[in-house]
Amino acid sequence: MRATPICAVLAMAVAVSAAAQLGPKYADWGDGPAQHLLTKEEKKQWKTIHSDADAAAFVELFWAKRDPTPETPRNEFREAFDARVKFSDDNFASHRVRGAMTDRGKVFILLGPPEQASGRAGGISASSIGLSGMQVPTDASGGISVARPTSEESRQLWTYAHDKKPKFIRQADFVLAFLEVGRDDWQLARTERTNPDAILIEAVNGLIVSPNLTKAPFSSTAPERIHSKAFKDLFLDTAYKELKSGGKPALGPAELTWGEFVSSTGEPFVSAQLYVPAGAGIAPGQKVTFFGVVENETGEILEVHEEATTMTATGSDAYVDKAFPLAPGSYTGTFGLAADGKVLTARRTALKIDAVDAASSGISPLILSENVKPLDTAWGDMDPFTFGGLKVVPKGDAQFAPKGDLWYFLEMRNPGVTPEGAPKVRVQVDISGKTPKGPVTMNFPLSDTEAAKLKGTKDRYAVGQAIPLESFVPGEYKMKVKVVDTVSGKTYDFEREFRVRG
Repeated sequence: MRATPICAVLAMAVAVSAAAQLGPKYADWGDGPAQHLLTKEEKKQWKTIHSDADAAAFVELFWAKRDPTPETPRNEFREAFDARVKFSDDNFASHRVRGAMTDRGKVFILLGPPEQASGRAGGISASSIGLSGMQVPTDASGGISVARPTSEESRQLWTYAHDKKPKFIRQADFVLAFLEVGRDDWQLARTERTNPDAILIEAVNGLIVSPNLTKAPFSSTAPERIHSKAFKDLFLDTAYKELKSGGKPALGPAELTWGEFVSSTGEPFVSAQLYVPAGAGIAPGQKVTFFGVVENETGEILEVHEEATTMTATGSDAYVDKAFPLAPGSYTGTFGLAADGKVLTARRTALKIDAVDAASSGISPLILSENVKPLDTAWGDMDPFTFGGLKVVPKGDAQFAPKGDLWYFLEMRNPGVTPEGAPKVRVQVDISGKTPKGPVTMNFPLSDTEAAKLKGTKDRYAVGQAIPLESFVPGEYKMKVKVVDTVSGKTYDFEREFRVRG
């Protein structure tokens, strides 16, 4: 019996470029003015970024390393950078390129205003204060004025001397020359006395204040989560209260699948899916309102989720999935779908969230699926049932047709690694079934299995296989999966039931 390993699907995900996976906030970040500040190593690191969550962490650390006061939330370097970018855009633009992306803009961003500038479009002067190599303009215009003399000389000379020479540049007072090679197109030139490339590389490295910083002490990109504790729609509020008071754990055709996961930043969250099989009255593409309520052990409402969405197709079935952070504790969750003033389906279930150390070794819940695919769009750190750009759609009703593949999937966190830096994992799968033709057993003995590195992660790996269903006799089955991390010595055991339809 052939079995497709998860690494084969992950290989397809590698074909998707990093830029295509980043949202609009980060897709062009590495190609904008910030690229002038990137070190050679940071450029390599940025090329490995594949998700908005990883991009956000990279950008936060990038600015934090250059912050002259890392012990405070304010980053004066970034403020000065933004001011220099604006001044460059306003004063150095050519007919083809924005000012901050020209050679003059790059020099101004890295070195600040020169003490003196001469030549056509020269006359740069500044009134500013020093700040770890960056200088913050002191007036509304940026504290710098650019005059355009009547001379038609096609050369500009910027002199950096005295207090206008950045302290991190070892060379004594120096002059940078710009030559006009086209209309308002000024290119930095090398002279007998000055190698501008060496000076700018020195500036890139010299602007870093905390080179050994591994995590930004303050975050400016993470929005504050607003916890709603009441429905906006009065109908949903009434329906939820009736469902709760009726004491019924289920209403309508949807099956609920949920699991606890841990983001790459160590925050626990819950992924929840409502799955509706074909013919149950809720179709793919149908517009619905997803609602969710989280209560604590005393029944107090902690969070209310309410969102218009569309049912997603998986084969001929349909599903909606959502994810939300949830601190360790015991809760009751209610999840449902509504449309046209009617609750179509709902489920109530106990949610037990364990405290998990994101730095320790661990493994996700076992997921059974018939739909595992690489994403060709950006994904977030807490997108539901998404692992390093790989979407795993749980088969909510655990019912499979005797065709196609049945996938089992697990995400491993921080597994033990060999001296070569790779995990070493062994997996055993045992399947037993009760069918009209009698009992059935299938065994995949304990053997080495590749733990495939998840894209855009540092310490996450996928373990899984696609088992063909063509040879399965219709009946009730149980799958047992044993995963052995041979380096750390940890063993994980899972058990799931599923059904193969006739």
